[in-house]
Amino acid sequence: MLRGVSLRLYGGEIVGLLGLNGAGKTTFIKLLAGLLEPDEGQIKLLGRPLHPATVRSAVALLKEGQPSFSEFLTPRQCLLYYGHLLGIKNLEARVAQALELADLLLVAERPLLELSFGTKRRTGLALAYLKEARLLLLDEASAGLDVKSVATLRSALRRYAAQGNAVLLTGHEMGFMEAVCDRVVLLHQGQVRADGRLHELGKKYALKQFVEVWYEGQPTVGETLEQQDGLVRLKLDLRELGLLDSQRVRQVRLHQSILEHLLQEVDRVEGRMA
Repeated sequence: MLRGVSLRLYGGEIVGLLGLNGAGKTTFIKLLAGLLEPDEGQIKLLGRPLHPATVRSAVALLKEGQPSFSEFLTPRQCLLYYGHLLGIKNLEARVAQALELADLLLVAERPLLELSFGTKRRTGLALAYLKEARLLLLDEASAGLDVKSVATLRSALRRYAAQGNAVLLTGHEMGFMEAVCDRVVLLHQGQVRADGRLHELGKKYALKQFVEVWYEGQPTVGETLEQQDGLVRLKLDLRELGLLDSQRVRQVRLHQSILEHLLQEVDRVEGRMA
């Protein structure tokens, strides 16, 4: 259940909607997509109240899981089919442009059943290009994608936003969210508890990015997680990492992203206030 949620989305901006399970992220996405109606308040797009005709022409939704296309169609055929349904003029040229923007030209004539999940996801993105949707909604944006597909999707979303469109996405892969989002909004129990650019929230909540390090010897900083064969596994922030003797560092990997720290901090503060 959402309670008093107020949020502005701007053209050219990619916004990440974050929160623990049950925070209300998917419900909010469904409201913007016209799949649910608010009990009170209103949703506006381009300054006008949202209604079914606006959703069809100006909003595109990519839900978690497989896109709703026949596996026997090619990306080009999918776009031509939906383009005819939408009554789009200059359809062939618009389809070619959408395929290019979604980085699909090389696979445009191959049936979807031969393509990766990430490529199918980008076919949905191409449809958003085709209908010139001003708002793109992605639920669990990077779920099920390999490293290459994630990088390609990130570039495609950047191109989409650069055309003056707004993008709102959810996801559990915090590394992807940090890399692609201009701004993040955190929902907690149906309410907005944080909204801002990552560096702004980092200062407000004193957020840190933590890494894990295997270190040879006895360190003077960090939290010891385990010891094994003369090596110590440490958890430390980036400032502490700089204090270690680099000659003794054997391995470094990300332990906790800034957004993961944000989720924990807001959950801790809200729990303390409850």
